[in-house]
Amino acid sequence: MLRHATTLLGLTIIALPLKAQETHFARTMSPGERLELSNLNGQIRVTQGTGRDFDLVATTVVKSGDPRLVKVILEEGQGFVRVCTIYLTRDPNRTSCRGGNSTDDWTNRRGERLDISIDYEVRAPAGVKLEVDNVNGGVVLRGLDTPATVETVNGGIAFDGVGAHRLSTVNGRITGRFTSSSWSGDLDLSTVNGAIDLTLPADFGAEIRGQTVNGGIDFGEFPVTMKGKWGPRTFTGTIGSGGRRVNIETVNGSVRLQRR
Repeated sequence: MLRHATTLLGLTIIALPLKAQETHFARTMSPGERLELSNLNGQIRVTQGTGRDFDLVATTVVKSGDPRLVKVILEEGQGFVRVCTIYLTRDPNRTSCRGGNSTDDWTNRRGERLDISIDYEVRAPAGVKLEVDNVNGGVVLRGLDTPATVETVNGGIAFDGVGAHRLSTVNGRITGRFTSSSWSGDLDLSTVNGAIDLTLPADFGAEIRGQTVNGGIDFGEFPVTMKGKWGPRTFTGTIGSGGRRVNIETVNGSVRLQRR
């Protein structure tokens, strides 16, 4: 009697590193023009350049899903350059930053969700106006020579530059280092879950007001003249000689100002 031996071969599964894909954009921009950056999932890091060249490298990592459904595109017009991440889940022929981005109804045949992250690494030209918009990811800006506007949802903001008009997130800390006191315009800073920590020039002046629900308030060595009712969670006053309006709001986090 012959006996049939069945041998089961053990399979070794090796997790290979995810392959990153890069998209590169470069343009020449003039001082005073607007540079807009709009991402969905991933970090945005901007470093100030000294010339007129704009340079961006977007690094895409696909964890699951079809990489052809996510694109980074560039639009330009009179006085602006715009780079954005778009989803093609609703419209495979989409070529514009305008339109909705959603993966709520998308899965592939294996039941995988679309999970793709893209990091922006940017060199900003001198003198351009920077507007940054992100959703799931932090924003880091270094050495900016013009005031900027930054918004994200899930991620912190680390800012270093002459000034800003708006720094806003929902879940994340805001750290700002301002190198000039002479830029024009007001400043709004807001987060829900995170602290706000600002380093300002010694001669910085502003009309300041704000609040925190769960957190302390520390003005450090700044000469602040309080106005009206002041409490452990709300404040209204004048820093130095006053001037621009600065609004600071957080819910779960402290507020701290310190001299540079």
